[in-house]
Amino acid sequence: MAVKQISVSQLKCACLDAEWREQWLRGENPPTISLTPPGVVPVYGTLFHKIAENYVGWLTSAKAAQQLTEEDALWHEMYERFAETKLAELLQSEKIESAFHVSECLKSFCRRAAELRRRTPNFHSWQDVYLTKEFSVRDVRFDIKSDAGENSIFVSGQIDAVRTHPEYGLEIADYKLSHGNNLKHDLLQLAIYAELLKLAKPGLRFHGVLEYYEPALHEVPVSEQELEAIFTELVQPVLCELAGNRGQVTGNRGQGTGNREQVLPQDDLSAKIRRCYASFKLDVQIIDKQEAPQLIRYKVKPAAGVKVVSLANRAEDLQVMLSLSQPPLIEPAQGCVTVDVPKDKPDAVLWTDVVKDADYAAHPSPVSFPVGVGVDSRVMIADFADSNMAHILIGGASGSGKSEFLKSLVASLIAKNEPDTLKLSLIDPKILTFGSFSHCPYLREPVITEIFSAIPCLQAAVEEMNGRYARLGIEGFESLSLRFRAGKKDIPFYVIVFDEFADLILTGNAEKKEFETLTARLAAKGRAAGIHLVLATQRPDSKIVTGIIKANLPLKICLRVTTFRNSQIILDQTGGESLLGRGDLLCDRGKGAERAQSPYISRLELLNVAGNYSKSPTAVNVQNI
Repeated sequence: MAVKQISVSQLKCACLDAEWREQWLRGENPPTISLTPPGVVPVYGTLFHKIAENYVGWLTSAKAAQQLTEEDALWHEMYERFAETKLAELLQSEKIESAFHVSECLKSFCRRAAELRRRTPNFHSWQDVYLTKEFSVRDVRFDIKSDAGENSIFVSGQIDAVRTHPEYGLEIADYKLSHGNNLKHDLLQLAIYAELLKLAKPGLRFHGVLEYYEPALHEVPVSEQELEAIFTELVQPVLCELAGNRGQVTGNRGQGTGNREQVLPQDDLSAKIRRCYASFKLDVQIIDKQEAPQLIRYKVKPAAGVKVVSLANRAEDLQVMLSLSQPPLIEPAQGCVTVDVPKDKPDAVLWTDVVKDADYAAHPSPVSFPVGVGVDSRVMIADFADSNMAHILIGGASGSGKSEFLKSLVASLIAKNEPDTLKLSLIDPKILTFGSFSHCPYLREPVITEIFSAIPCLQAAVEEMNGRYARLGIEGFESLSLRFRAGKKDIPFYVIVFDEFADLILTGNAEKKEFETLTARLAAKGRAAGIHLVLATQRPDSKIVTGIIKANLPLKICLRVTTFRNSQIILDQTGGESLLGRGDLLCDRGKGAERAQSPYISRLELLNVAGNYSKSPTAVNVQNI
């Protein structure tokens, strides 16, 4: 099976330009940005998009932005913070007409933002308007099947905005600074994004809108049905051609490079590692090699007098010597130093395979779940009933696989329980992570998308915990787990999953203190009562992951983060900044950080688990997928 990758911008060019498509198929890399014709004022769309992106990021994160209601105030903040310097650069380059045009387009953008705020019911913050500034859809897989076989093509891109809409629920917006010759062609990119989001966020539906800033705003609303028709007519045939197979296109989102073709084993790099270190007068021996789904781990034995830090400091030199895309992660281990070399094409770790693993299937706890597959190729299991793993702190930047990890965690808990033995509260301010669970019978209440509803949810959990303690005391049980083992299962385990709790922390000091207090109370006493917290954030800095929060969440999971400081905040050690993303993680279960690849659960599997259950969920759900 052949596999190819393409960006949304490239796919759009391929759909509109047969010559561009032929160049791409020949292995060339034709440009996607067209030159401005002579005599036409350049519109600087990239500059407009960048300023708009930064501004929306500020609106959704700054407390002061909540007070902005009118166009003039919004424009003042945008100009002072983001636009002034860029417009001045255009003026200095004597591009006066372009600078004026961009500024007028940005003013229209601020006017539009004020309108969006007014149309948003129960407005608390700009996060109620913009779910994300540039929502990333990465490696969405399309399988092309025909009599000749099956090929796949992975599509990635950045959406201008995903916003709330009072009538349609969610809205994809695509910004343009000029009209094309054909409206259907202008809608093409929007149609591609709608299809990608449908696959990436199963269970959610998206209305589309094309926003022309010329510089006055002109809107073109597009229904879901119209977007589907454009995709089927203009994009689907081109996907078949690009994949090298004319047949039927089916969508299936892959995590990272999972589910790709079988490849030959990667070359043994032991000799090159030795030579690299030897060139710096560092004598080492390669004593073992382990192959994990996403990497190959070489175990290095340093000679007497060779310091571990000296080996770690040569990570960038190894990157050059081994022709790697990024430096390898080098860490001390028992009796050796490990050098983790990323695979050229990582292997898929599928949720359906992991939950059928013999060790995991035999685990007796109803609240155990697979963290992923470790470097030793064994399933790494965590158990909420264990005091070292009763609550979880998760950190990971955009593209790290954090949302996919949360989905697999929740799916694993559901697959081990019936609705009367497990209840879930899912707090999802961005609406996108848990859209598939809207009708899930395991939910204690509908998915919580209002950030200010999170505190009442936690307060109710504290009251529930106190009530459970009273009942356990009367019945003579030390914990809900022991009560379960005794055959009494009328009190369900209760797991609260909060995706992006930073939104609440940044709301204000009062909310932050209340959240910390409730978190500390639930973490201190929740395990015995069968109540467990899962807190996740894209921004694991000291303002978000406070000492109180960190100290009370024993199980730490760090996916790829931006800086080594983020890694230290989650794990008390560096390394998270060197992870590969897409599910590659470090997990501390109370005995030091362990590396693993988290399982990927597909859209269909997730819908099956979230929407169906039986007396034997594990057997039925896994076999039916």
